[in-house]
Amino acid sequence: MGDNRPWLAFFETTQRGTTSRYVLPMQIDWVRFDRDRYNPKAFAAVRQGAREGTLLDVATDEIFISLLLHNLRSSVTVDEVEGSRLEFRPTKKLLDKPQHELENIRAVETEQSNSTALVDNDYVVKIYRKLQPGINPEIEVGHFLTEIAGFANSPALYGSIELIEGDTRSAIAIVHAFVQNQGDAWTVSSGYLDRFVEKERLITADDHHEMIEDQVAYLRYMTQTGMRVAEMQMALASRDDIAEFKPEATAASDIRLWTDEIVSRAEPVFSLLAQRRNSAREQDRGLIDAVLALRNDLRNTLAELLPEDIDGLKIRHHGDFHLGQMLIVKDDIFIIDFEGEPRRPIEDRRRKAPAARDVAGLIRSIDYSATAALERAEKIAPDENGKLATALTGWRDRAIDAFVEAYRETMTDKRLWPADAKAADDMLKFFLIEKAFYEIEYELAHRPDWLRVPLAGLLRILNGEPQESV
Repeated sequence: MGDNRPWLAFFETTQRGTTSRYVLPMQIDWVRFDRDRYNPKAFAAVRQGAREGTLLDVATDEIFISLLLHNLRSSVTVDEVEGSRLEFRPTKKLLDKPQHELENIRAVETEQSNSTALVDNDYVVKIYRKLQPGINPEIEVGHFLTEIAGFANSPALYGSIELIEGDTRSAIAIVHAFVQNQGDAWTVSSGYLDRFVEKERLITADDHHEMIEDQVAYLRYMTQTGMRVAEMQMALASRDDIAEFKPEATAASDIRLWTDEIVSRAEPVFSLLAQRRNSAREQDRGLIDAVLALRNDLRNTLAELLPEDIDGLKIRHHGDFHLGQMLIVKDDIFIIDFEGEPRRPIEDRRRKAPAARDVAGLIRSIDYSATAALERAEKIAPDENGKLATALTGWRDRAIDAFVEAYRETMTDKRLWPADAKAADDMLKFFLIEKAFYEIEYELAHRPDWLRVPLAGLLRILNGEPQESV
């Protein structure tokens, strides 16, 4: 490939006193940079003597992806400057897979900070744009589920690429098996609920039985989800002989840490809600006022829900589980993306926690999808007499019931839950609150128009709406 060979550039930026490192796959195309023609992959003009060219971002380009996969199959180690090196480490799953010429590489357009490419119907290649020192949980958990626990309902890990600097490693890329699917569960649910809303606008009271029957097919997905989440958690808790995955007793120090983290996240959220209250949409102000009224009692509420003498184990878990982290695969569910909450430090994402944390994430996501569907519907036409809200609330409750019932029946490892039903329910509510504050924080920063979704959800949790005991 001569001087047109792709390479990886590592660079640092400092913003507001925080220095971050990033990785950029680059390549020069010796075609003059055209300032009048927009190319999202081009970011600079280059010159070498009389030659002019364009510097391109090639994270999802054929030459770069082909070279990456070739090096991965070959278990290549590339020595870099000052003792650093790139390690390409395949799994047995990749080495056992027949090799063929790559034909179709296409980028996945998402809002994430990573770059993902689908290669034929074989591979999913994710490039981590931000370098984060430490053991990447997506690589670690993927290796465990694929090569040790044999969990079948997550795409197989094919390998990883890491930058090694002394004793520190940082993930550069990860490769998974491609699983043919009908879309992620958030997208499928949103499409289903939009159709549900349109039907609900037209039907009469006599047709409601037919509408409930129409939901049966969708609720099968929720049943499958409950089964697969329980199986995933039991797989993650299946090896007492591997320290990183050994289930551990929940200690008082864990309870204090989780409580402190929620309160620390909630305080700036409360402050920002107070600042923005008068400029918020009129229909949101009542919700904001009700949430602000909870401020002084939050720590006491959390302490009542999760006392320091709670029983049950903490385990490795998904850490950022929601509908978007599931693929609909025929009549089944595959769980993806074990990277954890992207805004948390990498070591925090590797910490063990009760299984209830993942269950709470999915319950919040189901609730979120129903409320978001109502928001979309009201932009088209008013919800006369609260008809749509009532129907979506019924759908939400049935979906959560289907998920929780299947989870409860499948979860046979009783070590993962408090023996007392109320204690289990309170623990679930604790982590529902944690998730709701995360959502409010996100919407305040990125999507203010969606703020009422997590606000309403938090109030339902804190005002005593019953949660399913597991």
